[in-house]
Parts: sequence; C-alpha cells; structure tokens
Amino acid sequence: MTRNTPSSTCCFCCHVKTGTFMLAVLTGVAGLITLVFCTLALSGSIEVQYDLGSAKMFNDLYENESYRHSALWIGVGNGVFITLISGLAVFGLIKNRSGFLLPFFICQLFNFLCTIVYIGSVMFYWPSIKANLLRCPQMPQEWKDWLMSVDERWLACIVFTILFIIMVIKSYLIAVVYRCYKHITTQQVILRQRQDPEIMCVSNNKEKSCPIYKPPKYEDIQKVPLFDDMEEIDTKPAPPPYAA
Repeated sequence: MTRNTPSSTCCFCCHVKTGTFMLAVLTGVAGLITLVFCTLALSGSIEVQYDLGSAKMFNDLYENESYRHSALWIGVGNGVFITLISGLAVFGLIKNRSGFLLPFFICQLFNFLCTIVYIGSVMFYWPSIKANLLRCPQMPQEWKDWLMSVDERWLACIVFTILFIIMVIKSYLIAVVYRCYKHITTQQVILRQRQDPEIMCVSNNKEKSCPIYKPPKYEDIQKVPLFDDMEEIDTKPAPPPYAA
C-alpha cells in the first residue's frame, strides 16, 4: 500500500496517517484544554457560572458545592483520559506501532454510539424540544424569535439534517482511523515477511495459506552428506575378501 493508492488517502488530498495524526492532535488539544479549565476551576482561579434557566432540578444540584466539585473532578479525569489516548495514538503513528491506535479507535466508536443515543433522545423528546430551546437562557433572543417563526416540520428537517451530517462526519473519521491502522499493520506484515525466510503464499482465497521455504544455496547443498546417518554406515562390517 503506497501513498498514491486511493485506499490510503483521506479528505481527497492527504494520507491516512496525516489525517489520523491531525485528528489525534486536535483531540489531545481539546482534552488538554478541558483538563486545564477544570483544574483552574477546582483551584478557585476561575469561577464557573451555572445558569440552567427553568431547569429547577439541575439548579438545585449545582447549588450543592460537593456536586460541583464532583462534576469538575469528572472533567479532570475525562481530560486526562482523552489526552493520554491521543498521546498514545500520536506515539503509534510516529513509531509505526498499530497497537497504540486501538484505544483511540475504540474511543471514536464510543463517541459515535453516544451520538446515536443523543439522536434517539432528541427523537423521543421532540414534541417538547422547541419549548425547551425557548426556555434556554444562553440562546440569543434573535434565535428564539426565529424558532417561533419556523414551522415544526421545517425545524425537524433542519435539526435532523444537521444531526445526520454530524453522524456522517464522525463515521468518516472512524473510517480514516481504521484505514490508518490497517495501513500500518500491512506495512509491519510486509516488513516481517522480508526479514523472515519463510514465505507465505495463497493461490486462492478459499484455500489455506501454505508455507514455501526458500531453496538453500548451492554451497550448502555440497556440504550435506548423501546419507542421513553416517555413523551407522561407518559401523557396518567390511565385506569379506575375495578368494581366488
């Protein structure tokens, strides 16, 4: 698999290793920002405001000091985990070690499953989703006016189209990471076969692979005796002399 093959390129221009490297670096930077932000919030250097509008249950929870500290500690753990996984992926890409890409690939799959669950929750709570958005205090008033003027069917079409595009992008990123893992694994197998004297060949996809060994050199064949057990031949009694 070379750099010019279509199966080893992504985003129409770059190699899968380059795309995976950029994705791992961006994910690691996001995890590092989360780690720094939650650490500063725990130390009291910055103050985090929790304004959830009419959600009285969540407001009561975030008014509790221990609950807010627990949420920040969870953010610290999440930041450390994401940074570590991204660092392992970058190390595997630099050293051509495909095994270090597996944790990052599994995290991408888990993120995709969380997106599917979120889309299912949006579909389940869709009858009240517009009212919840209008009660959101972080949303600008212009957006709220636009939501009031949009028809329900058009709003559903816009929201689910955006969610579908997000799913397509995430699935494509998962495919890029998998193709990079496959590319590095193939390179390792080819390098191992070049160093190994045993050559594996498959004549048909349905048949099992059969080992074929390289023939020995001519000088080595000349050194091999014609008999397997020379000691047994040397210990045989000599034939009797011929009597005239």
